[in-house]
Amino acid sequence: MLDKQKQIEQLVLLSVDTAHEMLKEYKLIIPFGIRSFNDSEDMKMNCPGDKMPESAYSKQINNVVSELKEFVANENVFATAVVMRLESDSGSGIGVQIETVQSSVLFVYPYKEDGDDWVIDEPIQTDQLMATVF
Repeated sequence: MLDKQKQIEQLVLLSVDTAHEMLKEYKLIIPFGIRSFNDSEDMKMNCPGDKMPESAYSKQINNVVSELKEFVANENVFATAVVMRLESDSGSGIGVQIETVQSSVLFVYPYKEDGDDWVIDEPIQTDQLMATVF
């Protein structure tokens, strides 16, 4: 039996690490999704923005959500993560929305460029969601 809490923690870590790598390589976050499964420890990523990076950011997020909904309908998905850049007056953040059948939560990881590196701060949990997959 897979430890569901550990699976969610791994999903969050992979989401933040992937976003961090995108920042280092491209200085931006292309919206992406990651899904984990009920019957395996595998995780799979989808990033439709790779194919059409010029489309509007909100459209890229909608494409990620649409793809995840399709995967949820056709695969034995336990949890999903939708990852995107969030901007506010106080700065930038990595939005990581985690969903299972039982719950949905959005974490915002503030980040800033520091010389040649990107510093990601501790997450802030919010009550709002970007979009729902399940």
